[in-house]
Amino acid sequence: MELKTKRAVITAAMPAQTSVQEQGLELDYVLPDYYPDVCKLVRCMVTPTITAETISGGRITYELRAQIRILYCSEDSHLLQCVTQTLHFSRTLETELPDEGCCVEITPVTDYVNCRAVSRRRLDVRGAVTVRIRMQPCSRQEAICDIPEKSVQCRQIPVEYPESTVQTTGNVVLSEDLELGTQKPPVLHVVRCDAVTLEESHKQVSGKLMTQGTLEVRLLYACEKDGESSLEPMSFRIPYSKLLETENLQEDDHCHVRTTVAACDIKPVTDAEGNVHILRLEAELRICCTAVRMATQMLVCDAFSTEHQSVCSTTALHTGGVPEVFAEPVTVSTRLSCEDCEPVCVYDAWCEVKNLSSRTDEQSGELLLGGMLCCNVLVREGGGMPRLLEHEEPFEHRMTVKPHMHDSVQFSAVIEDCSYTLTGQSEVSLKTHLRLEGTLCCSRLCEVLTDFEVQEDAAHPRNHALKLYFGKVQEEIWEIAKRCRTSVSAIMEENDLTGDSLTEDGMLLIPIVN
Repeated sequence: MELKTKRAVITAAMPAQTSVQEQGLELDYVLPDYYPDVCKLVRCMVTPTITAETISGGRITYELRAQIRILYCSEDSHLLQCVTQTLHFSRTLETELPDEGCCVEITPVTDYVNCRAVSRRRLDVRGAVTVRIRMQPCSRQEAICDIPEKSVQCRQIPVEYPESTVQTTGNVVLSEDLELGTQKPPVLHVVRCDAVTLEESHKQVSGKLMTQGTLEVRLLYACEKDGESSLEPMSFRIPYSKLLETENLQEDDHCHVRTTVAACDIKPVTDAEGNVHILRLEAELRICCTAVRMATQMLVCDAFSTEHQSVCSTTALHTGGVPEVFAEPVTVSTRLSCEDCEPVCVYDAWCEVKNLSSRTDEQSGELLLGGMLCCNVLVREGGGMPRLLEHEEPFEHRMTVKPHMHDSVQFSAVIEDCSYTLTGQSEVSLKTHLRLEGTLCCSRLCEVLTDFEVQEDAAHPRNHALKLYFGKVQEEIWEIAKRCRTSVSAIMEENDLTGDSLTEDGMLLIPIVN
């Protein structure tokens, strides 16, 4: 027997897919004539960033920028020198994912980097960057939302699902002249530079997303101070704003915004007297907005016929929930020691985070966010030579979340502040303030009907109009109606019931409907 069924198409969540690509780094660099010879290598650092990405035809293409910064000292001077080179790569990942409704997050991490001096004028760098590509696809599934037949009883449940997921990316280009001030010594060259976004806020304006925040630029430059070579730390704060052109953004959409620093370059500006008191900043930010629009649909999870035997076909429907944005402050304290020398002063300190991971504490149900904090402290030895102290400190942060709210956890770490104290003759105390930010999301699983068939040649016998049934407390009225092949409304009306289940044991009158 063919029945008329009403159907709806639901966006179902699929398991996230992760792919990892490795990009090798090779640099054979000959020092220009204006650089002194290499005597002692201090540190080689690589900062990888993603500058662009596209999804088309099941293919993910992205641009990788790797900035290499080599710190060294010459034989005749304790002045710290810096060589900076930037490598660009274009990579492609072949997938079978659809172009629409698929969210992609690309995260590059430095795997390792080695630098050696082939000669006093030639440097050889070898390393690798690991690029982690996380893809969150979705699929469209059809399910029955109603069966408008008098002899068919339907049990419906509300199903909340992401009706649409749109990912939009925009770039912010900043160009500023940074003045050192009269109290600071002139710049010889920039040794280290990084940037982080702070105080970011977002609001919707006429279907677009307005993003505002502050870019904090932290740098260390070489200079002459009191007749000796030295290093001077500086920091600047630059406001920025961006009106992101999002597609059909509505007020009820749930937006998650992730801002990364794609590039940050600083160049000294020489005045008429040959001194440098102004630094020119060229920075680029990438703002990625993921807008999720939720919808609710009533779907049939069970059905039966009061007149004939019936067969139900069901499927397990996974639906994604509303992403919950979080930002957790974390403070990590550690100590770095230098056993074979006594630091005279600390020039600068900075940290990096790697090996981020999340897990659930089975006993408390708390979410544990952890990683490895790579600490770097640049000190001055008694002889005037700069030296870099390095230490890795694991950290873990406990976070209380709602039950079943962490099926999917995505987060990153931002270094907000790093302070240091020279606590002993050969020890430096370091305190780092992190911000762990990301999203929590849970997927829901429900059984829904995809097909319903009535067997006309197998009719239920009708030899009574009313029957007695002894019900037990907490027994669902739907199950009673299904067992007795009648309607839920008839049982509730005949016995003056109001809830979905029985509140006490007792005898029920079961009317048989035709």
